[in-house]
Amino acid sequence: MLHRENYWHLQMPEYQHACSSELIVLRASRRYHTDTDSIVFADNSPCTREFYVSAGMDPLTTDSLFNFCKKMAAMKVDNAEYALLASITLFSERPALLDPARVERIQYLYVETLYAYVTNKWAPKSGMMVAKLLDVLTQLRSLGIMNNEQCETFLSSDMELPELLTEIWDINKKA
Repeated sequence: MLHRENYWHLQMPEYQHACSSELIVLRASRRYHTDTDSIVFADNSPCTREFYVSAGMDPLTTDSLFNFCKKMAAMKVDNAEYALLASITLFSERPALLDPARVERIQYLYVETLYAYVTNKWAPKSGMMVAKLLDVLTQLRSLGIMNNEQCETFLSSDMELPELLTEIWDINKKA
């Protein structure tokens, strides 16, 4: 699959059925360019709202994704905050976990670290920024569900996807 920046998380149990879409959305927001209202992938291909819709994406899903990306850019989320949000997302409760309490303890460490980092970086506005970043996690969950539903729609249809989207979503449709 193109554009995967890290591979270690792919070894996590239930990753493919759990938070992969949420992390894809989070990564997309890192690659969002406000001046062109596009998501620029690792090969420098800019993908606009119009591209997504012309590729068959649901307009509501597309608007939700781009609005999320725009919000993250406006918040000026830095690399450390993105990494901590990704870690919190990765270590969240999911079906079929063997030790949910352990996962929750690990997640709590990342939440505490995010809180400490944001408190130090954004003082005296840190309380508001912590709340905004924690709200991002809720939005990520919703966008992840929307993305999964969109992928399922593509998989169950005869629609031909552009090669870029096929690679981004790692969809291997049988011809």
